[in-house]
Amino acid sequence: MIGGIFSKSIVGLDIGTSSIKALEMHPNGAKWTLDKAAWADLPKEALEAAKPEARQGFVLETLRRLMKENGIKSRNVVTSLSGDSVIVRYVKLPFMSAEELRGAIATEAEQYIPLNIDQVILDFQILGEAQEEGQKKLDVLLVAAKIDAVDQHISLLKQAGLTPRIIDVDAFALQNAFDANRAETGEETVALLNIGASLTTLNVIEGNQTRFTRDITVAGNDFTREVQKEFNLRFSEAEELKKAQGSISMEEDDLGLGSMAEKDDRVLRMSDAMMPVLNKLLGEMRRSFDFYETQSRKKTVERIALTGGTARLKNLNRFLANKLGIPVEYMAPFRNIEMGHGLDVERITEQDCRLGVCLGLAMRRTV
Repeated sequence: MIGGIFSKSIVGLDIGTSSIKALEMHPNGAKWTLDKAAWADLPKEALEAAKPEARQGFVLETLRRLMKENGIKSRNVVTSLSGDSVIVRYVKLPFMSAEELRGAIATEAEQYIPLNIDQVILDFQILGEAQEEGQKKLDVLLVAAKIDAVDQHISLLKQAGLTPRIIDVDAFALQNAFDANRAETGEETVALLNIGASLTTLNVIEGNQTRFTRDITVAGNDFTREVQKEFNLRFSEAEELKKAQGSISMEEDDLGLGSMAEKDDRVLRMSDAMMPVLNKLLGEMRRSFDFYETQSRKKTVERIALTGGTARLKNLNRFLANKLGIPVEYMAPFRNIEMGHGLDVERITEQDCRLGVCLGLAMRRTV
């Protein structure tokens, strides 16, 4: 949402709490071509660092190495913020032109932003027109990014020798990737669910318009902490175990076995340990959908597009579909993307759950 216009190749850079992902792309007519793809988990010392300054050092070191070792040439990057660094509101404002709104946005935003206006950078998008109490209004997406968070992000990138061109929001980058790769267009209501390490990002879109966005503070690290407690491991060890063997036990699968003892005891213990977190996430999703449906002309979410590193947890899609009663499909972020020469397509496809936000960032060319 913050930035300018540029051309040629661009690097989408997703700096998460457990890994860094980078995709270098260039526009090719109406399509996009992927030139380079790279990702790296942050070292276990970063995951367990008590001080933010220490963690930042590991992030910077990992970022520099990632760019160099993978031959990513472009210094121009599009990156994003999420969580409490960004405030997103869907508001109705008095009807006016876009130019008039740009001049008045600081005053109009004061009642919706729980911070002093001089502490944030504001941006907006007009979603359409609406009627409220007989008056013509504007449906507006309002975004406020904390200046301190933006400055810290820019400082990190510059220390890595990179030039930040746009700072976006995770939820909207994910929508950009979804729109570019959707199998069919229409007015269906889809929830994009990105389950990362520290946050789960939910973005409900109607057709091609975002209508509800929320960051849920239940995510992959919460699952890991439960595994850590169950097996008395270090956090980094629990993370590796979760990635390698983590699975949600499904009742119908259990009934198909002669005995529960036939299943790996460690897998069952992990499933049982993670279930309270999963139920908490499910509850937050239900509350979000209920709120959306009461606020957005009584529309209902028709399906979920699932992505994020934690989306790879075995049976997660089946569990959510069973509990919510709607289809849950994995997002296919590279369906319409051309692969550049020499890329390991199979390796990239194996990681596509982790790359949705990064892809959406790389396809941003203008504000």
